[in-house]
Amino acid sequence: MKNSRQKHPINKIRIAFILLLLFPVIPQDSGAAPKSEQLIVFVQPGKSPVDDAFVGNSLPEIKKLAESMGVDVHVVNATRGSPEAVAVTPLMVFQNHRGRSIYQGRTTTPARIRNFIRTSRFVPQGEELNRRQSIPVWSRGRSRIWSPLKVSAVTGSQPENYREESFIKDALTQIEAGFKKFEVLELVELGRADRGFYMDFYPWLARDNTLFVSLALFSQFDCKEPVFTEKIIGPWSRRAELFRKAAVRMEDAVARIVADPDSGDSFDPVDRAVPMKDWQQIGFALPPAPKLQASQKRFSATVPQKWALTPPGPDDPPMILFRFPAPLDNYAGEVKSGRGEVVLSDDRKVEGTQGFVEIDTRSAINMGDARLNEAIRGSMMLYTKKFPFATFKVEKVSGDGRPISYGRLSPAVVEGVFELKGKSIPLTSMAEIEPILGEDGKPRLLIYGNFKIDLRTFDIEGADGPAPARHTLLFNLNLILQEKSMG
Repeated sequence: MKNSRQKHPINKIRIAFILLLLFPVIPQDSGAAPKSEQLIVFVQPGKSPVDDAFVGNSLPEIKKLAESMGVDVHVVNATRGSPEAVAVTPLMVFQNHRGRSIYQGRTTTPARIRNFIRTSRFVPQGEELNRRQSIPVWSRGRSRIWSPLKVSAVTGSQPENYREESFIKDALTQIEAGFKKFEVLELVELGRADRGFYMDFYPWLARDNTLFVSLALFSQFDCKEPVFTEKIIGPWSRRAELFRKAAVRMEDAVARIVADPDSGDSFDPVDRAVPMKDWQQIGFALPPAPKLQASQKRFSATVPQKWALTPPGPDDPPMILFRFPAPLDNYAGEVKSGRGEVVLSDDRKVEGTQGFVEIDTRSAINMGDARLNEAIRGSMMLYTKKFPFATFKVEKVSGDGRPISYGRLSPAVVEGVFELKGKSIPLTSMAEIEPILGEDGKPRLLIYGNFKIDLRTFDIEGADGPAPARHTLLFNLNLILQEKSMG
């Protein structure tokens, strides 16, 4: 049976012709005078359904967004010759007289594209490379997909003669042996067009020695929701085989996702046979600097060190969203405001970050219904009269060893102490940190993260429904911070 998505050759020609009329590809030797700000969009027409979907669905919105910001959009066929940095398509590059920046994110997230353009206007990306050690890499044409591995300690029953360190080491060895597409490289220098997926493995052992290995694959552009999950099940005695099988499932999932035009993480690699041409050869030398206006101010490329939590704007997502898992996810709410501070290290690396967040549970929590709001404040739930604040204090942050800088998401694992209803627990959150420029031209620090808690730990009655969903509360963080006044 033929694939229902397969196009008739005549239809493909017709579609390509229409797209060329709508979005003409800029000739490589274009002699047009460069504008002061340009968004260069690299595509490979007819390469795959990924290119078709991008040009037909995302590109029109990107053009509208860029043009509303006074930025010229140029669509370039990468196969006619392109700079070495163009390893995948679609790929967006912003440039002005200050330099160039390559967009790292999903092409389906207009708000992030807006932040990218606004920030890149003043602070072009640096030249530092993303150096990684002992990491699986899948090379495809000019592009590379990198995938850090994480194996958790065994939970559930305690295996006989179990040693956590040796178990994790052996599991990683079997995962690496199971790969067919990825190869573990001792050292690799990754470009900004290379793409990453985080592979997490969570083993759980039943009393009858049945091992359940839960797989979770995360895109580098979203630490909250996995793009793939699955369970591998088998006897503890065959755990080596299970982890090799898990590796194959993971890399097959990566292959499906990057080829799926609806995934948000899809792309086409640029073939190594494509001619290398520099930016001037394809008609995009850096534009000349505009005449400086008296009202213009210089902007520092140094990310500020001290930050204070600020309320989200009307078009921003809520500061904190919380909900029960399915099938109880109709119970959901948000935290509207809070107090908090973040202090970056002197070298601006993720590892030295400190901070806290404090929420006034009496007024900041909103369930969307006055009766629910009143109930959640009562003694059976948060008991806000006696315990008016919930807090999280950062104790340790782990990152990739690179400085937090404009134009990139910095992955982080944040560990600290969470206090609610008078009880404190250790808590770990996956997070992403990104400095940007706000609409007012001032720096902002965005922190995205997620974590979950067991309500029984805090003597809080759960929702009406099945366990464990009724006892589990999921949190998504969308924190916005502004530079803290030194006064």
